Amino acid sequence: MLRLQIVLTVLFIIQPLLYGQSVIVNEMSQGSGGGKEWVEFLVVNNGVDMRGWELGDNDDGIWHSIAEFSTHSDWSNVISGTIIVIYNGGDVDGTITSAGGEDTDFSDKSVIISVSNSIYLTDTGPWGGTSGAFANTDKDDCAAIRDANDVIIHDMAVTHGTATVPSPGSGKVKYYTGNTASGTSDVAKWTEASSTAGTPGSANGGDNSSWVDTSLPVELSTWYASSSRGQIVLSWTTESEIENQGFIIERCIEHQAESACRVVRLVEAWTEVASFVSDTQLIGHGSTTMKNNYVYIDKQVEVGQTYVYRLSDVDYQNRVTMHNMISVTVKAIDQNMRPVTMALHTAYPNPFNPEVHLSFSLDQEIELLSLEINDLRGALVQTITTGRCAAGMHDFSWNGVNAEGNRSPSGVYVVRLAGPGSVQTLTITLLR
Repeated sequence: MLRLQIVLTVLFIIQPLLYGQSVIVNEMSQGSGGGKEWVEFLVVNNGVDMRGWELGDNDDGIWHSIAEFSTHSDWSNVISGTIIVIYNGGDVDGTITSAGGEDTDFSDKSVIISVSNSIYLTDTGPWGGTSGAFANTDKDDCAAIRDANDVIIHDMAVTHGTATVPSPGSGKVKYYTGNTASGTSDVAKWTEASSTAGTPGSANGGDNSSWVDTSLPVELSTWYASSSRGQIVLSWTTESEIENQGFIIERCIEHQAESACRVVRLVEAWTEVASFVSDTQLIGHGSTTMKNNYVYIDKQVEVGQTYVYRLSDVDYQNRVTMHNMISVTVKAIDQNMRPVTMALHTAYPNPFNPEVHLSFSLDQEIELLSLEINDLRGALVQTITTGRCAAGMHDFSWNGVNAEGNRSPSGVYVVRLAGPGSVQTLTITLLR
């Protein structure tokens, strides 16, 4: 019997290591009282498919489920460094509110989701009210996560029933201060503090913050897909790049099917459309703080079909960062002639001196377009560009000089983008 107990104890200790800790519990809070609990996970490996995973309490080796992750596509390929917080939406802790509340945008690597959000979480319980899920009776009522095959990826407590890492006390938070997945079993690398010291959605300071890099190698300001003359025009703009080798574009086909009175989105397997390895259009600019525009035209598409595209960048260490997915339906050529869709993007810097950057995008080529600078009375100050303009992203700048070559005075000016049946404007401020 003693031998069996030893074997079981060893299995509890090594189980997370056997299966690889692709995701760890990074922080857990009992909240300031009642059911104000929340748990923070950190995605360690890149591209983890978390559909069907569960948050739970593996109390004394017996699994108690709190919430199951849905089949939403955002869970299908979660990038490394992403911090995911699940909180009791029926009794919200003040630290969640201070962090900005619910945030389901995965692109910035910080996600905060209420257990009541049925789009991202299913089979929830017992959260939803003022009762907690972690009883904390013997210090091993700790957060754990297991995958869709019911394999425990990380159990914060590590062993049961005497926890190697005890759960936080009532009104307390416990957070990991280490910088390796294997270090989570070391109780010295965990800090317990008042629940008000919790940092949901952010790294925990020290070695943990050095390890958890939530900055993106490439900062996208636009990522746009449009149908033009039976083809797909993909356009994106980077505001800055860090050690960026280049981009990879992938595509899949999107279908719509009716099931149980609701529309189900079915997406076929991803295929690579283009890569910086073989296409010079997709080579990055290394490290730069300058704005850069990219355009790629996908000609191998069928009219009437809806495609989903995703864009990834690859850094000098060959780490891949995936950006948001976008979908577009290919229209016939005659459907694309009119009306044109154009977008005038935010100018930067604004206010400016000595130069302001201006950009716009078009979903198709047009015969006549003009980009002008006017004063507040509507008088023309400078023509930036005019004439035929191709589909895609276009980038220009204005240095504050008027059409006569003289420096314009300080003040507010109007940027005017005019095309067939459409005019868009924005204001900029020149400071001398």
